[in-house]
Parts: sequence; C-alpha cells; structure tokens
Amino acid sequence: MNLDELVLKSLSKRPLLREKIKEERRRELYSSIENIENLISKKNELATKIMKSTLLNLDCSKDRVEFEKIEKSIDELLLKNGFSKEYLNKYYVCEKCKDTGYYNGSVCSCIMKDLVDDRVLESGFSNKKREQNFSNFDFSLFEGNFEHVNRLVNSREYIEKLINFSKDYCDNLKIKDYGIFFYGKSGAGKTYFASSMVNYLLDKGKRACFITATEFFELMANYSYSFYRDKKELQDRIDFVRNVNFLVIDDLGNEISNKNNNSFLSSLLDYRFEKGLNTVITSNLSEYDLAEYYDSRVASRIRGNFKFFVFPPSDLREKISKNMKL
Repeated sequence: MNLDELVLKSLSKRPLLREKIKEERRRELYSSIENIENLISKKNELATKIMKSTLLNLDCSKDRVEFEKIEKSIDELLLKNGFSKEYLNKYYVCEKCKDTGYYNGSVCSCIMKDLVDDRVLESGFSNKKREQNFSNFDFSLFEGNFEHVNRLVNSREYIEKLINFSKDYCDNLKIKDYGIFFYGKSGAGKTYFASSMVNYLLDKGKRACFITATEFFELMANYSYSFYRDKKELQDRIDFVRNVNFLVIDDLGNEISNKNNNSFLSSLLDYRFEKGLNTVITSNLSEYDLAEYYDSRVASRIRGNFKFFVFPPSDLREKISKNMKL
C-alpha cells in the first residue's frame, strides 16, 4: 500500500469520527451553558423551515431574521463561556492538517498514527504488551557474568549487543533469511524482549504478530475440528499468522502435548521459510532439547533455520517483584 492509499484509507474513517467529536462537543455545551440546548434546537428547526420555504418559493424573511437573532445569541453565549463561535461548526480529528492528510507538503503524522493503530489492532497486542519496548528496558536487572560458549560473559553488555542485533534484524527483515530463537530459564526476559521487537516494528507502521505457542496450537486444533461455518471465522486469523511479515511464537514447549502439534508447527515453519517471512521463537528449551519435545523434522527445521541466543540465567520477575516491595 503506497502513501496515497494510506492517506485515503485513513481519511475514509474521518466523517464518523468527526460526528463523534460533534456529539461530544454538543453534550459538553449542553451541560455547561444554560439555555444553549434550547437555542440550538430552535435554530435547527428554523433552518429546516427556511429550507422548505425556499424550495416552495414562500416568503421566509421573518424566519431568517429570527434565525440570525438566535444565531447571534448562541455566539454570545459561546464567547461568554470561553468557547469559539465555530466550536460546533469547525472540528477536526487532526487539527494539524485539518483532516486533509497532508501538512507542509508532507503526509501528516496523524496518518502514521492511524497506520500504527491498525497494525497494533491486528497484532493482537494488549495495552500492557505495548509498554514492553526497548526504551523501557531496565539494564540494571542484568547483573554480573554468566557462562556462555565456555567463557564468562557480562550479562549487561551481552543484552545491549543483543538489542542492537535485534533492531538491525527488524530494520532489515527482507534480507534476513533466518529466524531467531531466544531460549533460557523461565523469567529471564525472553517474552519481554520478543515483545519489544514487535513494538519496534509496530511503531514504524510494520505488520507484526505475537502469539503464544498454546494459542497457536489451540487455533489450529479448533480449525481442524470445527464445522465449515466456524472454519471461515478462524481462517482470517490463521492466514494472518501464516503470512504476516514478522511473527513471534512465544513460550514454545510449554503447550499441552498433542499428536498434531508437530504437523501444525512443521506446516507453519515450512510455509513461512518458503515465503521468506521472518519468525522469532521464545522457549525454555535449548536447541538440544527440541528433539525431546518435537519430531526430528521439526527440530531439524528449527536448528537449521534459526540463530539461537541464550538469555542470562536470572529470574527478572523475582527481581522486579523484590524492587516493587522496597
């Protein structure tokens, strides 16, 4: 979708939003200015009467005089109470661009905000998940060193480098022909980290999806065992998970074991790798543990197409909980 199409899509929603603004302003005036509701009602009645008289070529001069008198009274009440005379006549969703979609020759920031809002809605992210981003990352939680590839590594420096790597990955999705597999102990920060990658993309107006492994397998099972009419309702969600440019599968290995899980996961990964789509997985399982939970095809597919990054073995949830009690 090009910029002009994005602008048109965003602006197509504005009439309804402006009506909502108008109604909110009307309620505000009615509750704060005595008699203005009655005057506005009379003004609207006269406007309708004048229009009908004009169409029938009838004299409406007296009504016009009365209309102007009421209009003047309304304007005086508005100004007296700190409102502009145009408060009920001129209102925009975006005051900056006046709902044109452009400001100073460029696409207005409101268009990008609408795009981001749309992307967030389809991603399935909650407001709490939207707060999980690299800007809010608390590096003080990563203390000391940990053993990694037979050597001691500073936890904070390791996470800082991993953030830079992840941002670069998100900035260059089209040329990254591999997935990312974050693993480590429960509470180490893997989910927060993956959520931060999703938010990094959403804030740029990119498509991304976050789904837990449990949610994914339940979605596929429900689809497989539902009737035709129900399948149609689930198909859109499945298509989005399969085709979204950036997908996070969270907490793989924590789902309830099912004989169909291998085929569901294998089908998804095969399809996404074939289409060149980027996938991030978080798990408590290391690359060597995968074969104990999934068949050789799935384990091999993941080991061969993902880069593995371990998280320092520290329970961040416990640290955060202790800090909150201090």
